[in-house]
Amino acid sequence: MSEALTSTDTTTEVTGSATTKLPKSYSRALQNRFTAHDLTTLLGSSVKPAFFYGSLMLPEMLVYALGDSDGDEDALAKRMTPAILRKHQRFGIRGLSYPAVLPSENDTDTVSGMVLFGLTKTQQEELDWYESQYERTPVQVEVELVDGTKKMIAAEVYIWKSGDERLIALEEQVWSLENFL
Repeated sequence: MSEALTSTDTTTEVTGSATTKLPKSYSRALQNRFTAHDLTTLLGSSVKPAFFYGSLMLPEMLVYALGDSDGDEDALAKRMTPAILRKHQRFGIRGLSYPAVLPSENDTDTVSGMVLFGLTKTQQEELDWYESQYERTPVQVEVELVDGTKKMIAAEVYIWKSGDERLIALEEQVWSLENFL
């Protein structure tokens, strides 16, 4: 059972004996769900939503990646919701604190993450530069609506393109946001 205690900057999540401090904007994004109507509106943008599975799940890190030091992480969090990417695996990267994702042939492989709606073309270009070791790739991700309905939507994810020799197999290490924090 999980119990959340909030402070001004972080949410402390207590699960069993482990305690993790989560940034408040990330906690907000984790709880965010859209109505079917809102989702249709959000999907009307010319730039596809982006699926993030590592440090960019944190609105604070997205502000940095977008090159917007005065950016509003709470505004980003309001445009984010949890999502699942199927038939992909998350890997650690030797010597780095962020993960990689690669497609998998296994139907049961999934990667949990966050999807961000409403990016501008300029922001997408900033992310392309920031994620230069990755290739932006179209995918389908599953999101949950306010009413509990699950819906598959078109999005884009950054897939690792810088060589498999640096990847750490899941058996050796599983990358987690909590360990990153």
